[in-house]
Amino acid sequence: MTDAPVEATETTTPASATDTPAAAVTETPAAETAKPAETTQSEVKPAGAAKAEPKTIAAGADTETEKKPEEKKSYWPDDWREKLAEHYAAGDKKAYDKELRRLQRITDPTAVYGNYRELDNRLNGGGLVKIPGKGATEDELAAYHKALGVPEKPEDYLKDIKLDNGVVIGDADKPIVDGFTQAVHKSGATPAVVNAALNWYYKHQEEQAAAMDERDDAHRRESETALKEEWGAAFKRRTNSLGTLFSSAPGGTDLKNEGSLYARLLGGRMADGSVIGNDPDMLRWLDAMRNEINPAATVVEDGNQSGLTIDAEIKAIETRMRTDRAAYFKDEGAQARYRDLITARDKIRARA
Repeated sequence: MTDAPVEATETTTPASATDTPAAAVTETPAAETAKPAETTQSEVKPAGAAKAEPKTIAAGADTETEKKPEEKKSYWPDDWREKLAEHYAAGDKKAYDKELRRLQRITDPTAVYGNYRELDNRLNGGGLVKIPGKGATEDELAAYHKALGVPEKPEDYLKDIKLDNGVVIGDADKPIVDGFTQAVHKSGATPAVVNAALNWYYKHQEEQAAAMDERDDAHRRESETALKEEWGAAFKRRTNSLGTLFSSAPGGTDLKNEGSLYARLLGGRMADGSVIGNDPDMLRWLDAMRNEINPAATVVEDGNQSGLTIDAEIKAIETRMRTDRAAYFKDEGAQARYRDLITARDKIRARA
């Protein structure tokens, strides 16, 4: 009896709804299926927390190929300045260029409107003074001056005047100041303008006086040097004797008396502005007149005009000429003194 071959029989199990299709089945190694899944807390990352990798040149970054963000389109047209300038200039090229330069300092048209609103508020908000037009009435001018703070009368300017450096308006300046305030009051000058003008006036006067003193001092030094070189040792005697010319004049020979003719004449000024008492030509002329009237005045120190002192000094010099002739002729001062004494003696004798 032979055994019949056993034929393999295939048994199938119906697929349930939960079975995985054969194509999706993957084989898992036994080792892995046996290993329990291990998950640590650090490996669990919330969704969306993945950090993008930084772009680098090594990773292929290229700024030229990257998509640039679209530029935001301006609300105003790019040529709004040109359009406004063209509208205002009305075909005038110079006006167009001028207005365009102004508009280039403004960011956008809203700033133009902002400037307009600010000006409108200032014009309508009060505090501005309306300038009277041509042909304005006296009442309109008076109201305008009042709004500026112009006093009703010219003399009222001086009530609140404040001059620099403690300056006070003196009696000598009062007529000048009164004339000035009357003149500017008609044109509506404000107190501030008058105050500034008077401060300038007194400062200018002070500067002029300082400059004049400097010129007078320089002129005096130059004249003194010239006359000392010319008159030598007789400079003091000759200048001091000029007063004898005014012995009979009003006020006499006192230079300290400002009312005397002597003080007024020598303290006056020439046509070029120089002081008469410092002018070398005037002093030479006065000295020549004095020498004719009183020749002894420049050679007699004690003022003795009898001629005795002159004769005595001449005799002393002549004695020196005989006893020490060589030394005398080397002494130019002694020779000049001898000549002056001789001239004075001869004039006195001629008059006698």
